[in-house]
Amino acid sequence: MIKLLIIEDSEETVDLIRLILSNENDIRIFDANTIKDGMGLIKKDAFDIILLDLSLPDGNGTYVCEQVRKFPELYGRPFIVALTADTSQESVNKNLELGCDDYIKKPFDRKELVIRLRKFIKRLPKNKEIIIYENIKLFLSNRTVLCNDEFIDLSKNEFELLYYFIINKGLLLTRANILDNVWKENLDISDKAVDQCLKRLRKKLPILNENLISKRGFGYILK
Repeated sequence: MIKLLIIEDSEETVDLIRLILSNENDIRIFDANTIKDGMGLIKKDAFDIILLDLSLPDGNGTYVCEQVRKFPELYGRPFIVALTADTSQESVNKNLELGCDDYIKKPFDRKELVIRLRKFIKRLPKNKEIIIYENIKLFLSNRTVLCNDEFIDLSKNEFELLYYFIINKGLLLTRANILDNVWKENLDISDKAVDQCLKRLRKKLPILNENLISKRGFGYILK
């Protein structure tokens, strides 16, 4: 599912975009009408594309672009498309320099909007670069982890184990499942290795103390 964030203060424009994309079943739409609310959503979720109005009630939309591009380790690398009535060459160049990938002139043509978005969707990686669980972000490209936007130092096995639990959220995972998928060909590893690794993960990521349930004699479930 493609996650699209619209940061636009005009309810009419947001409603129009939602209507235009209503038949695009692979796109899930979120919206915010201020920079503050938009950045709040960006901090909580990993978006693939951001449609960004450059004239917002609490400032210039380019602030969002600057922040997202300045801190990719926090916000990922979404495509950013500016929505603007100012398409002068000077304005276009400035927005591109700040990190916008494209721009759409207001008022926009319905078909043009879909075509431009589809262009970026085709360029999205098949595998998500960022996986989010509660207050935890996993960056697959450089194998880093953030919790409440703070870096958490994990070993290779700790990262793999956390990733395995998150992608199998809600499923009962036995120790045998975990050993086969995390430690793989290392046949010398015992069940105790799983317990020790989990103990370290719980210490580094306290949310797991509540959300990772142990089923005695069976395995574990991440709720």
